[in-house]
Parts: sequence; C-alpha cells; structure tokens
Amino acid sequence: MRTHCQTIDTRWGSDNHPHYSHGNTLPYTGVPFGMNYFLPQTTHEQGAWFFNPNLPIFQGFRLTHQPSPWIGDYAWCLITPITGEVASSDIFRRQSSYSMKEAVFQPHYLRIFSERYQIQSELVPSRYGAVMRFRAPEKLTLCFHAAKELEDLTLTDQTCHFRILDQAHTTDTSYSFYLQWQFSQPIENVTHIDQDLFLTFASKEVTVQLGSSYLSQDMAHSHLPNLSLEEAKKEAADQWNQLLKRIEVKDAGGRDQAFFDHCLYRLLLFPQTFYETDSTGNDWHLDVTHQEIKPGKAYTNIGFWDLFRTSFPLFSLVYPDYYRHFLEGFLNTYKDTGFLPKWLAPDERGMMPGTLIDGVFADAVTKGIAPDLHENMLTAMLQTAQKTDPHQHFGRHGNESYKALGYLPDDFHESVSHSLDYAYSDFCIATVAKQLGHTETAARYAASSLSYRTLYDAQTGFMRARSTNGNFKEPFSPTSWGGDYAECSATQATFGALHDLSGLIELMGGKKAFTQRLLDLANQRPQFDVRGYGYEIHEMSEMAQAPFGQIAISNQPSFHIPYLFRYSLHPEYTNLLIHQIRSQAFHQDFQAYPGDEDNGSLSAWYIWSALGLYPTCPGKPIYDLGFPLFKEVLLHLPKQELKICANSHTAGAYFIQKALLDGKEKQEVSHQDLLEAQLLQFELSWLPPHA
Repeated sequence: MRTHCQTIDTRWGSDNHPHYSHGNTLPYTGVPFGMNYFLPQTTHEQGAWFFNPNLPIFQGFRLTHQPSPWIGDYAWCLITPITGEVASSDIFRRQSSYSMKEAVFQPHYLRIFSERYQIQSELVPSRYGAVMRFRAPEKLTLCFHAAKELEDLTLTDQTCHFRILDQAHTTDTSYSFYLQWQFSQPIENVTHIDQDLFLTFASKEVTVQLGSSYLSQDMAHSHLPNLSLEEAKKEAADQWNQLLKRIEVKDAGGRDQAFFDHCLYRLLLFPQTFYETDSTGNDWHLDVTHQEIKPGKAYTNIGFWDLFRTSFPLFSLVYPDYYRHFLEGFLNTYKDTGFLPKWLAPDERGMMPGTLIDGVFADAVTKGIAPDLHENMLTAMLQTAQKTDPHQHFGRHGNESYKALGYLPDDFHESVSHSLDYAYSDFCIATVAKQLGHTETAARYAASSLSYRTLYDAQTGFMRARSTNGNFKEPFSPTSWGGDYAECSATQATFGALHDLSGLIELMGGKKAFTQRLLDLANQRPQFDVRGYGYEIHEMSEMAQAPFGQIAISNQPSFHIPYLFRYSLHPEYTNLLIHQIRSQAFHQDFQAYPGDEDNGSLSAWYIWSALGLYPTCPGKPIYDLGFPLFKEVLLHLPKQELKICANSHTAGAYFIQKALLDGKEKQEVSHQDLLEAQLLQFELSWLPPHA
C-alpha cells in the first residue's frame, strides 16, 4: 500500500513564469521544516526560475534554500553526474535530457534517469543533508558548482569538504555554509575548471553521504546521515507520514484528496530549520546579523505577511508542538536583532507591510500554545512597536509618523496597507496584554487599533491615503494597485480591518450597506489600474483570469473576503464562493494554484476551506464556518480525535442547514471547543435554510 508521501507529486504548482504564476513553487524534496531542500535543476538561464516541469532537462541535483523566486536562492550548490571527458565548466555543455515518465518527484525521494549519460540518479534527504546514489554504465564523474568559488576545499581518498560564502542582506557581511561529502568509492581523479570541481571515480556506482552546516565543518561532518539509501528513504517517509496523517480524509476523496495531501505537504515545508543540535543535545544557531554562534533554536525562510493569516492558525490546531518550537526561534531572532522579524531569508529582508508576526504571537497566546513564553512575547511585541529603525529595515517603517498621526502618511510607500497592518498589530498587542493582566497597556493599544478608521473616506467608501496635514490623496481610483496599497487596490484593502469587522460594517453604513459592498466586489469585472506600479504585475493578471470579480483570491489581502459574507445579510454566499473557488481556482496538475503559493499560505487556505472552517482574524481564538469538501475527515489533535462530517440527502448541496458541535448548534466555533469536541457535523442542503 502506498503511503501518503508516495502519492504526492511535488511538481504541482511549479509551471510558472515571472509574469504569471500558477504557484511559483519548486518541487522540494526534503523532510518537514528541513534546513535544506533538493530538486533537479532544468535551466541555469532563467535566474530564480531554475525549474520547469515541462522541460525534460537535467542539470543536476540542486541543494537550495530559495523560499520564493521573488526572494532568490542563497547558499546553494549543484551536483551533476556525467560520464566521459570533462572539457568545460559550461553547465549547458554537460546537461542531459531526462525521462519524465520514469522520473519520481516525491517529498522524500527523487529519481531521475539521464538519457544522455544513461545514469540513474537518486536522492533521499535528511534534516541537514542527504543520501544520493548514482548508477552509470561506465566510470562516473560528479561535478560541483556554486554561485561563487568553493572555499577551503579539502580532499581525501573518499571525502570532500568545502564551504560556500554568501552575503547577509542586513549587514552585507559574509557568512559560510559548510558541506561535507563522503563517497562509497575512492576518488580516482580530480579536475578544476574555472570555479567548478570534478571528481571522477573508478566505479560505475557511487553512493554519496552529504552533511551541511551554517556553524562549522565539524558540525557538517556530524550531520552525515550514515544510512543506506533505503534506510534513509524509510526514515524520511516516516517523518512525512507522521505529520501528514494528523489530518486524515476518510471518504476516499480521489483527486480532491490528492490535492489536499499536496497542500499539507506544502504547509509542512516552512518555516525552515536554521539551528543545529550538538552531540550533547544543545541547540545552536548563527546570528547572521552579528556573525556569532548563539544558543537556541532559529527558523528562516518565512514571510509573516503571508503566513500569519492561514498557516500559523493551522499549526495551532494540528501542529501545536511545532508551533512552540517556532515561537522559541522567533524570540531568538528578536534577541539577536532587537526586533521581531518580518521576512527572514536567512536574515531580515525588511519586506512587505506591517509587523505581522504580532498576529502569530497573539494567536499563540489566546490559544495557550506556550504559556511560559507569553511575557517574553509581549515584551518583544512592545519593543518592536515602539522602536524605530532609521534604515527602515527592521520593525515598523515610519513608526514616528504613525504614532503621531494614527496613520502612516502618503509620503511612505504602501502607506494604507502599512496603517491597516499596524492597527491590526496594535489589536494583537492589546489582546496579549489583556490576557496577561497588563490593563493599561491593553487599553492604550486597543484604542490605537481603531486608528485605521481615520483612513476611511465616507464620500467614496474606501480606505484612502492621507497626507501629513490630513488631506486625502488625489487623484484617486479604487482599482489602482500599488503606490499606497501592497499587491492590491483600495477595493480589496478596504476590507482589511480583520480585527474590527463590526467597526468596519458601521463605517460602511450598517449590515445592509456592507452586504451590498461585498456583492459589488464579487460582481464587478476584474478591472485594475497599473499607475501605482507603472506596469501590470502578475497578481493583476491572475485576478483578471479568475471568474471571481474583484476577489483576488490569488493573493493574501483577499484570503478572508469570501468569509466576510458570514458577517453580512447573506451568510450563505460564503458557501457558494468557497465551493466555486475550490473547484475552479485550484487544479491537480503543474498549474495547481491561482497565484503565488507563498510558503504554504495558499495551501493552508485550501486546507481550511476543505475542513469547513476559517480563522478570519488570527488573535481571536474563533473559527468562522465555511463549506466542507469531504464527507468525513479525522483530525488527530493533541488530546483527542475530532471528526468533521458533512451529511447531505441530495447531490449539489452547497448550503449549510446547520452545524453541530457535539450536538450543539453553532454559528462559529472556538478553538478550545474544537480541542475538546469529538464531532463537528455539517448538515447540508441544496437551498439555504432561510431561502
């Protein structure tokens, strides 16, 4: 019987172009939350888009740390198997076609058959390394290539080690990535051409053990798997299956189930491990900013603007044990830099609006994930909110202006999106402070969290940028993307007050007017104005291709919008939207997603939609009801099993007659109730209950 990870094709969502995204994913093979991932490189001429599933070219196995093509790769290395004479360092001259029918792309296992060289290449990952096996018809040569010269190269009869230098994005200082290679056969010949290394073996078959480290060559050596490929394959599969099986679809969901499992795989890739454990069991990480090795866990390759909305709430429910480790790592980043992180890869990139790790912390506190860390989390949130980085790299951009005005003025890029996110962060701080008994702090930040209302223009009905003197910015177009808005327009951003939906409804004139605004948003043509960016970005193109009006479900600012109908006069429209988006925007193939998948965030959105729940406002331990996909799903939660059932007496039932949690009817469900319940039952109907 095939296990979960054997049914997953990691290539889904990897057919992309810089100007149009079907996920912008890479077919990572690794272990859950691993330090390194691996994939076959198909081209070296497309920058960060170095894999395409429709291009049957094999340039070698690439060890990668690329979280997104928009971030790019770092500390990477390419290993290519060839036979015959080594004549050039040109990757094009040594690449080979590969058999796409025979190739295996699974979370725990890669297999590629090279047609040119008739070499079978296999790879199985570990947390800090890999086991590879190459089988050739004649003597085998392995080629090693990196972006820069291989430093401190040392060779013995059956080992090789070197380090790769890369550049820290915060300080522009160099850091090292150490690689230790151990071969099953002696090295017969060594060749250097330009910056590349070529090792030739007398044998036709070579097994390679790889260990890696950001700390030292000795740690890289200690991370050698020391397992056969078969043993490593079983161990990696077990790691995947243990986590994948925490959500178990019981009703043989077919291709829907396959896509659900694929989304779970994507969820479990990020954040990535950025710490290492020594022989005594102590954890250590590299403080990239100060180039120091420090105690404790650390994680990287994560953008909180993307993941706070969907991924972390899902971790809180199903993977709280890992969530706690993540919190420890993020607090260590705060200790290292003095600020909570915004976008790590591997150090702070200073990208995207807000400091939305506050949503991660508030969600963790309200759900009791790590009580012993709560006070430290509040301190870090307050310090990050109060301090200003003069380089606008860490923390809140334009913080002094925001504190003085209650909004970020329009001379700051993406000022509206920043202001909305700062208001949400203030709500998160108030929530944590209140829970911990800091009443004055809670009251101060609760009041500040409502300052987003100063951006609402009652005349136009949209959130608009304001100058320092309070004037709304002119000219104004509600469909103009960029400028004052991050990857959206005022049309989507106006619904961004996650933490104060009742206040937003009041601003819009009450529930009837709010309902009409949502209907208008859904029924409009997907029109956009490019003036903010000066050109059409791929998110605009993706919205225009989807049949959902201005609900740009391909991108984070719209993730919660389908669920806002739950707060309107027509809550049943959420069901219709979720059903349509699931069935029309997601596909079980290389073009899997309606836009950038972004480190598991869009996959987590799909998982929530399939379960029939949604965390509309992280930091409030409440889930809104959606529309379940499967007849029966079993969640293996920390203390008990929760069964989610969808019962219908007719086909085409797209409405919820009622939802029962252990027999009690619910309009929304609390996190704690889910942890203690045994059955969440959706009674479906083909017409709404109040039609």
